[in-house]
Amino acid sequence: MGVGSLHFAEVDYSSAQNDFGGFNNVPNYANKTAFAAIKADGSIMAWGNSNNGGTSALSESGYTKIYSNLYAFAALKADGSIVAWGSLSHGGTGAPSDNGYTKIYSNGHTFAALKADGSITAWGYEDTGVPSGNGYTKIYSTNGAFAALKADGSITAWGNSNSGGIGAPSGNGYTKIYSTDTAFAALKADGSIVAWGNSGHGGSGAPSGNSYTKIYSTNNAFAALKVDGSIKAWGGPDSGGENTPTDKGYIKIYSTATAFAALKADGSIKVWDDPDSGGANAPTDKGYIKIYSTAYSFAALKADGSITVWGDSFTGGGNTSSVPTDKGYIKIYSTATAFAALKADGSITAWGGSNSGGTDAPSGSGYTKIYSTERAFVAVKADGSITAWGDSTYGGTIPTSINAKVVSYTMNGDISVDIEPIHRTTGHKSAAFVGGYNTIDAPTRMTWSLNAGLSKFSVVLHDMDKGTEYKVHLVAKMISKLGCNFIAINNAATCYGDVHNRLFISFDKVLNNSLPSGVTLSGRFSLKRLQWPNMNTANIEMHNFEINWKVPSH
Repeated sequence: MGVGSLHFAEVDYSSAQNDFGGFNNVPNYANKTAFAAIKADGSIMAWGNSNNGGTSALSESGYTKIYSNLYAFAALKADGSIVAWGSLSHGGTGAPSDNGYTKIYSNGHTFAALKADGSITAWGYEDTGVPSGNGYTKIYSTNGAFAALKADGSITAWGNSNSGGIGAPSGNGYTKIYSTDTAFAALKADGSIVAWGNSGHGGSGAPSGNSYTKIYSTNNAFAALKVDGSIKAWGGPDSGGENTPTDKGYIKIYSTATAFAALKADGSIKVWDDPDSGGANAPTDKGYIKIYSTAYSFAALKADGSITVWGDSFTGGGNTSSVPTDKGYIKIYSTATAFAALKADGSITAWGGSNSGGTDAPSGSGYTKIYSTERAFVAVKADGSITAWGDSTYGGTIPTSINAKVVSYTMNGDISVDIEPIHRTTGHKSAAFVGGYNTIDAPTRMTWSLNAGLSKFSVVLHDMDKGTEYKVHLVAKMISKLGCNFIAINNAATCYGDVHNRLFISFDKVLNNSLPSGVTLSGRFSLKRLQWPNMNTANIEMHNFEINWKVPSH
């Protein structure tokens, strides 16, 4: 399917802990279950888990970058304004309404946006304790906390107290911050290290001395590399925090969830800790140029494009028949439990977990890059055509709605809108609506009935002043030009050949009686309009509703 030039979500959750030595060698998930990409016109398409950002991508254009946490997306425009979508309790709503933001960061459940003046605004699950003032230059994160760095090298942390949200070092001179799942380690220009957070996951036990140049991590342990190529590790003893190699000359370290693999300039590899996650049985020959990983397996690439794997056999590390034995591969990508290797001609070979993209990779050639969620891949060609495979609930199937016509409405109260007939060359033009994003108990299948009726469903809206969430009840129906009986929104029936072409949506006065009077509630929902009788029609329409409703007195 061709969609033009695409720009997928920027990696964060502190640049997937920390800049691709591990955390399954992203790009591009932080978002575990959904994909989102910007088209050439600045509009956004998304697919995957509907609760976590896989539907209701924004209908506007002009977006320049997308960021994500594990369950939501946030998109940035050139003027620095932000819109978020996805899980409502994890940053999918509540984005700041002003502009001037230059970059968005995330931990597992929360976003933090930085302005040009270095001020920070956060929203999502852990959005309290955000530092006031300005002058911050970059933000780092564990799963549940943030640490912001100023130009003078001072650090302010906030968020979950068990994940590094407290205990940041005083003083200044720090140049970069690294993280495990629940601990931070900050590096100074002289190569000295200070750690804080969960003590069992690297928050204590950092090496004394200096001359360290970079820090790497598994889920629960750190490994720091010195100028001379020696390594010092600390943290979880079964996750790489001990048993480090004693020799020198290492140039880079990679990781699975619980094991490290260190690479020397001659291409030899040394591994340590959890043997079931790649901490044993590394290749003994030399000449490897890079190492990739799933959660529990490694795959090492040589200059000739040959691949050697080790680790858990169910996550890409086993010597099964599906592991490629030929040469010419230039890069390897991964989900949590499967690998996909790309050749110079753009052909792809996948192996590992069959439910996570280890099978059913596309045939043919011409692919230029591969992206992933936790259990699905999508491969992109130079012309913008894309092919997905893996778990369909994690983005492994590209829905027809990617090419959908998008219609948007603002809803400040009850509304009545015209709906155009579905365009098709054969058959009748009847169509109906089913639920989409943020629609609770909405119809999921189309019907055909001449009986009158209506549809009731709920949406989740927010009091943005207090951050309180409310379930709001809606009533919807359709009617035709001839005034035939109003019908439920999922009813595709025609009346004397007349299609129903007007949609009414109102707030249920009885069921909403418990809402606080005078409060303004905001949020979004969407309905999918499908052509009868085929639920998978290419003529799908997405109808997006932006709500800003003041609850009437009652």
